[in-house]
Amino acid sequence: MPKRNTNRAYKRGEPHRDARLFIVVAEGEREDTYFSWFDRKSQRIKVQMVPRENQASAPNHFLKRLEQFLDENDIQDGDSIWFVLDVDRWVRSSIDILIQHCNSHPERHVAISNPCFEVWLNQHAGPIEDRTLNCDVLKTILGQRISGGFHPNRVCPLIEEAIANAEDADNHPDQDYPDVMCTKVYRLAKSMLAVLGNNWKT
Repeated sequence: MPKRNTNRAYKRGEPHRDARLFIVVAEGEREDTYFSWFDRKSQRIKVQMVPRENQASAPNHFLKRLEQFLDENDIQDGDSIWFVLDVDRWVRSSIDILIQHCNSHPERHVAISNPCFEVWLNQHAGPIEDRTLNCDVLKTILGQRISGGFHPNRVCPLIEEAIANAEDADNHPDQDYPDVMCTKVYRLAKSMLAVLGNNWKT
């Protein structure tokens, strides 16, 4: 049996797709809900969330999930793959393996939050001053900072503010692993907005 190509890329001669595809491999349902919201905002962009099997979300499962997805789907020039993950439940060495993998594949990227995705969500409501907060507290205060808490229709339109706040808090923008109470998700957000432009604001 021929060896499967694990670095799938654009196949010459395939029908061209006008929209840029963002393939997102994430840990939880909040991430799925957040990024899927942008899939419906413009014909210039497609956001595809890679499904989880048996709720497996550890970093070592990310590559397995991606390769299974790529077995059934092809990507084109300009498409990108993003691994969105937290640091609160995983050992640093397993995250570093994923970072090293992405460094060897130009179309693949990591967007890490420390300690959890709620750091990114809270940035939509303004800077986070207290860097000692844990994930449970971050989830609680999100409901206090944004009326009604997390709902994509309330949170996602504030993505530009979140980018500015997260980028301003990042003292090491050249590194993939964020400091405590920082997130690199703004990198993915900026890439999406670069394609969306301003036409999604309706």
